[in-house]
Amino acid sequence: MNKKIIFRILGIGIFHAVLYLYVVPFVIYPRFGNTGFKFSVFVAIIISIAVLGTIFFERINKRR
Repeated sequence: MNKKIIFRILGIGIFHAVLYLYVVPFVIYPRFGNTGFKFSVFVAIIISIAVLGTIFFERINKRR
């Protein structure tokens, strides 16, 4: 695997760990409640899909 791909996947993992272990329970949930929790999970999933999508499109462009 390419080093860029490994760093992106590790970055997504670190992002989710920080988000779900610190930001959501101590910052978002007390202030915004269940709606804020759902919104933060939705945003995290969209960001992860976007980052993984760039990996997919990068591989397609290399094949051409």
